Amino acid sequence: MNLGMGRLALFAAVSALAISAGAPMALAQPARIPTASPAGQADDRMVVDAQEIVYDNKNNKVSAVGSVQIFHKGRIVEADRVIYDRASKRVRAEGNARITEANGTVITGERFDLTDDFKDGFIDSMRVENPDKTRFTSPRGERTSGQSLVFDNGLYTACEPCKDDPAKPPLWQVRSARIIHDAGEKMVYYESNRVEFWGIPLAYIPYMSAPDATVKRKSGFLMPHYINTNALGLGVAVPYFWNIQPNMDLTLTPSYLTRQGLLGQAEWRHRLLNGTYTIRAAGTFQNDGGAFEPAPYGARDKDFR
Repeated sequence: MNLGMGRLALFAAVSALAISAGAPMALAQPARIPTASPAGQADDRMVVDAQEIVYDNKNNKVSAVGSVQIFHKGRIVEADRVIYDRASKRVRAEGNARITEANGTVITGERFDLTDDFKDGFIDSMRVENPDKTRFTSPRGERTSGQSLVFDNGLYTACEPCKDDPAKPPLWQVRSARIIHDAGEKMVYYESNRVEFWGIPLAYIPYMSAPDATVKRKSGFLMPHYINTNALGLGVAVPYFWNIQPNMDLTLTPSYLTRQGLLGQAEWRHRLLNGTYTIRAAGTFQNDGGAFEPAPYGARDKDFR
């Protein structure tokens, strides 16, 4: 049964989509969704806005077609077509599918296959962009309990896509066999990883984890960075951040350099009531003093500095 071609808005609970054949069907005007019931609990109602609503009583399905928008608990689901299977209680969104979460995270994909509360299911060609502009992509992702996102063969980067060629590899990215973002723990786990610069693999890391974008301070390893100079050679630095107190932290950065050996660096930061101070220190037993100018212009004659 087809209910017209104009803009329609259906204001109902998810369960209200299960309208039996021949039953009266009432249409409500577009309305603003309250974020909570008078008792302070979450409101389960939703608004579906589309060019047409089609009831397929034979197959027990309801379809919203044409510039579909679904508003539910602060979440917005958009697609060209959304089909609700009343028997399996699953929602399938197709064509320019997009979910905007209440915190600003945007999830896009070619096709969504989710439960009717949008908490569990699968997303094809999934792309997630967080409010801090970090990005995750995967050919196929899974959403679990509304808390976790699993990216198979996932990519993570904080670099903006190239405006002239969006398909061009970013400055750096992490390519993983599996990425798990657990929003409940506020952690991201990476399994079997390659760190790439301009699409070229430069390091392999079997496993790593990091707090997600909602965590501002937490002890742990920071993103490694790479060194390449004539005097130092090739090198990699892996910083470790120690969150001692809310106003005090220490970052330790050991680096290995192919020409000069091990370099140790430390940075201490302390915020006081009326100011801040920072102490930085570095030291190395250099292997090849010949890479530098002789004194007083360089450090050729020194072993430790």
